Amino acid sequence: MTEKPKRSSKGGRPSYRPSLEDRKTVEEMKFVGESDNTIARSLGIDPDTLRKHFPDELADGHAQRRKEVIGLLFKSARDGNVAAQKKLEEMGRASGAADAVKARETKASEPRRGKKEEQKAAAKAVGGKFAPPTPPKLVVDNR
Repeated sequence: MTEKPKRSSKGGRPSYRPSLEDRKTVEEMKFVGESDNTIARSLGIDPDTLRKHFPDELADGHAQRRKEVIGLLFKSARDGNVAAQKKLEEMGRASGAADAVKARETKASEPRRGKKEEQKAAAKAVGGKFAPPTPPKLVVDNR
């Protein structure tokens, strides 16, 4: 009875292992609005690999970097940078900040409608050139 030799390694390309530098790059690129395809190409990986290994960075990258930028802005403002102080004043005006927070909360709390419900609502709202014509007025009332 002969035994088959055991293979010591799998064939093909080695699996991707993200580094801390790659994670930082993904967050930074997501913050400036780059698409997943562009980010994946910059790392030399497939977009599916990007989504598999960097779900947190893709979902929260913008928020994390914005937090960092706002922290730097506050530090500069405390150190006497007048431009940073003005920017924070602009960002923190009560009406603007409160409205933005309220809009996000309202959008999140509204129940999502399905595709068909959206289509029916859009059909009811049709107006202008594409609105259905009004029915003709009858000269004689047949009642």
